[in-house]
Amino acid sequence: MKNYRLLKIAFIQLFLLCSGLASAQQDLTLYHMSSIGQSIRVNPSLMPVNKQYVGIPVLSSTYFLFSNNSFVYHDFYKIRPDDSIQIDVNNALSKLDNKNFMKMDLQFDYLSLGFMVKNFYISGNITEHVAFRFAYAKELLQLINKGNGPFIGQQLDFSKTGFDATHYREYALGVAKEINSQWTVGGRFKYLYGMENFSSTTGDLRFVTAEEDYHLQVPTDIVINTSGPVNSEDGYDQFSDSTASYKSKNLKNYLFHKKNRGFAIDLGGTYKPNETWTFSASVLDLGYIKWKNDVRNYRTSAGQYDFNGVDLKSFLNDTTSNIQGALDSLGNVFKAKETRNSYKTNLPTQVNLSSTYTIDDNSFAGALVHGEFFKKTIQPTVTLSYNRKVGRHLALAGSYSYINHTFDNIGLGFSVNAGPVQLYVVSDNVLGAIAPLDHNNSHFHFGINLIFGRPLRDRDKDKVPDIKDDCPDVPGLIDLKGCPDRDHDGIPDYIDRCPETPGLRQFNGCPDSDNDGVVDSLDNCPTIPGLIEYLGCPDTDGDSIPDPEDSCVTEKGLRAFNGCPDSDNDGVMDSQDSCMMVPGPVSNHGCPVIKKEVIVPKEPVKATLTVQEQEVINKVFRNLEFETGKSVIRSSSYASLDELSALLKKKMNFRLLIEGHTDNVGSAAMNLKLSQKRAEAVKKYLTDKGITSERIVSKGYGMLSPVADNKTAEGRQRNRRVEFTILE
Repeated sequence: MKNYRLLKIAFIQLFLLCSGLASAQQDLTLYHMSSIGQSIRVNPSLMPVNKQYVGIPVLSSTYFLFSNNSFVYHDFYKIRPDDSIQIDVNNALSKLDNKNFMKMDLQFDYLSLGFMVKNFYISGNITEHVAFRFAYAKELLQLINKGNGPFIGQQLDFSKTGFDATHYREYALGVAKEINSQWTVGGRFKYLYGMENFSSTTGDLRFVTAEEDYHLQVPTDIVINTSGPVNSEDGYDQFSDSTASYKSKNLKNYLFHKKNRGFAIDLGGTYKPNETWTFSASVLDLGYIKWKNDVRNYRTSAGQYDFNGVDLKSFLNDTTSNIQGALDSLGNVFKAKETRNSYKTNLPTQVNLSSTYTIDDNSFAGALVHGEFFKKTIQPTVTLSYNRKVGRHLALAGSYSYINHTFDNIGLGFSVNAGPVQLYVVSDNVLGAIAPLDHNNSHFHFGINLIFGRPLRDRDKDKVPDIKDDCPDVPGLIDLKGCPDRDHDGIPDYIDRCPETPGLRQFNGCPDSDNDGVVDSLDNCPTIPGLIEYLGCPDTDGDSIPDPEDSCVTEKGLRAFNGCPDSDNDGVMDSQDSCMMVPGPVSNHGCPVIKKEVIVPKEPVKATLTVQEQEVINKVFRNLEFETGKSVIRSSSYASLDELSALLKKKMNFRLLIEGHTDNVGSAAMNLKLSQKRAEAVKKYLTDKGITSERIVSKGYGMLSPVADNKTAEGRQRNRRVEFTILE
């Protein structure tokens, strides 16, 4: 039993060694350190402050982290009073739950660089990766620790157990662009060259210990895929070949000529609604590797298998010779089928969500939520950080994180620029880096960069260096060479004559609200399009008198009458001219003076009508209607006019006087013209019916003879009329 205990301890120590190497790429503190060029890898849209840099090969980015969300290494030991060590496996296993996870990512750069091309930030890197993920159930280690005795008759479910160990090289090219003052977007395309992979796909894996003889009943359906470092097929040169030429050839094939290929992308975006808040998000490692070289697939057929175990005493007495026998025994039981089919593994995708709050020009606080996906599970992390810039050469960062169900994660980071050389060191948990055996998480990331085109002096902190800033002492916009634009019209304030109101460049930033080519400050009619010669006011009737000065906007007139017409040019405008079509003196209201020697004809004498004849006249008066605003008789009036025509034909001695009248809506000239045309329209209708024109007299009086008050709608309706009088 002593030998069995030693074997168990050896296995546990091997397990701890793997957990010590297990981690995930999660630069939590680096995320907000924009002074470091490599920060763009956690979000492709976060363009660094030092935009031109080249990393020193191998030293530009060296990354190490280990993490275990359950126990730490020293959970397996107790210090006795005599300072001796007592192994306490049960204490460590008590830390486990049903969602135990280990992860690893070791990496270093062969090449790392970034530079600006016009408005685009270009970045690139060649990076070597070693990644490991292991998800397992608590019962798995309990089974290893105590055997299957404690689980007699119980079913242990390991369907969520899985691992993925990958060694690959990444060739990445990134592009970021500032869309406007608020939005920045970026992406990185990555070509992946796979070197080794060991991974599992678990469909069904359960252990049941039989009560009668303790043998294991194992319902299982598992696939284990491998892609080894060399090809073991006949005819392929091995690393173990004795000659240097063979070794060189194999090394070259291993490093560059494998057929394991893959692709991945990183996407990121940053939104800055104001000078205080910034929000960003990124999705990393959306991609896969297709494995084709030296592939082995070990698949168990779905079903239930019985395993009676091995003779532990014999196994421990001759461990070396019996290991292969034990493996053969397991292989015979599970009957795994070996194939050589290519397969695909996905990279563990990561998501970042972040916000920062600017405290002052040199410091800000940040919050970051990070998640990584593996085997249909997500590993969450939350980080709070504080960043401060000290002068032009030093940047400091501090963070506190919740990682993998642990809370003792204090991170620190700094970058220092000594001339063109930048040194940076970042850790998400410095306590774990100092004492890794006592902490679940340990992280260390350092590098050396050569900085070119370091940021120039910027007195007003508007991200435009003073040498390019037209307004170096006033914060402004990058698009306007550092000058402010308070009204956001694209015209900098220092040349904007109307800096508080959006305007047009041709008017030096002043507005032209009605787009008539006259700036509002000089436009007498700023809301109505007009003519430049009338200072922006219209001239509707085209009489060269602008509408604000024109009393008759729709009729051409004379300046002497404020734009109103004088049709007979007698010096009396039409609205006051009683005889607007005949010239007359002002003293006689525009009508001609009749000389005394002229014999004025006698007034016509109205004929005496019978009741029936008067009813004909009344009926015509009641029924006569015209189209609105026109002299066109409506068809509904034809019947009564026909009766009038019949009366005139019957009474040949009768003559007819037709008089048209209007209300006072509109100009006097227009109303006079309309009344005259309506009277003439009735005359034409009757002459078309056979009545001679000599028997009919038509006159128009416009609005001069109202019979009711024009101030009411009813009165105006009564004033719009045509009167008929029978004369002898």
